[in-house]
Amino acid sequence: MHEQLGQILRARRESLGLTVEDVEERTKIRKRYIEALESGQWDVLPGRVYARGFVRSYAEVLGLDGSDLLEKYVDSGHSSAAQQGTKSDASPGTSDGAVMDRKPAARMVEPRSLNEMERTRSRTQERAERPRRDVYDRPVRSVGSWFGQGLLIVGALVVVGGVYVLLHHHHGQGTHTTNTTSSGPPKTQATKPAAHQTAPRKQPTQPVQQTQPAVVALPYANGMYTYKVLHASNLQVVVTVNTGELWFSATADGQAVAPNVILNQGQSKSFSAQNNVTFHLGHVQGVSITVDGKPVQLPNINWAPVVVIERG
Repeated sequence: MHEQLGQILRARRESLGLTVEDVEERTKIRKRYIEALESGQWDVLPGRVYARGFVRSYAEVLGLDGSDLLEKYVDSGHSSAAQQGTKSDASPGTSDGAVMDRKPAARMVEPRSLNEMERTRSRTQERAERPRRDVYDRPVRSVGSWFGQGLLIVGALVVVGGVYVLLHHHHGQGTHTTNTTSSGPPKTQATKPAAHQTAPRKQPTQPVQQTQPAVVALPYANGMYTYKVLHASNLQVVVTVNTGELWFSATADGQAVAPNVILNQGQSKSFSAQNNVTFHLGHVQGVSITVDGKPVQLPNINWAPVVVIERG
């Protein structure tokens, strides 16, 4: 009967122009099992349940009814053999009922392919092995871990207790020695923090002492070279001739203080003002001017300039 089923499957495949490799790709059934089905060698197949599932999948690809093929060429021969072996022990009604009950059960457990059965079986084995590993592993790990944790807890309690005793004993000695001392020295020690607190109050006066006058040159405008003197309460201006001789006139706070002066080499003249000093110089070559000791950067020119120095 298996040979006839295999001949039908092979003839149908060849009529559709399909190869064994094509059927293997579509059904996911191995090539050797497909060839065993076509040659009727069911002993090569992994089992009867797998073989029935292969027939259904193979027939579906070929456009045939797999259930009908199984009833005609597989179940009919198997049921007739079963009936002959059980005639003496069971009634006809009982054998028919067994056959009718067996068919639905077989169809319910038949897989679509071998890969699905293998995956199902591997999952079942993993679920069965998982509790066993937990049962054998957990007691050993828990005993070791609880024993180690207990030792750590006991050791920690001993250390904490020892530290507490030492601190308590040291604190008692410190209190006792403090009570036995005389009352005179604490009074002198209490006055020391007050002296330290008042010392930092003198620090804000230091930035004021460090501030010094600064001379800033402004852009040339209105025929005058103007210089601003910052951080100065008044102006102390000194004109010095380094080479040759110099003619100049000067006004301080709007009043003429040197209307027509000639200085020779090495000579100098000083002026005091509250707000500004204005010079009309014959030249600037070999001439230097200082304000409160700060030099004024005179322009490098060849004509007689007007220089204004004012407090900023």
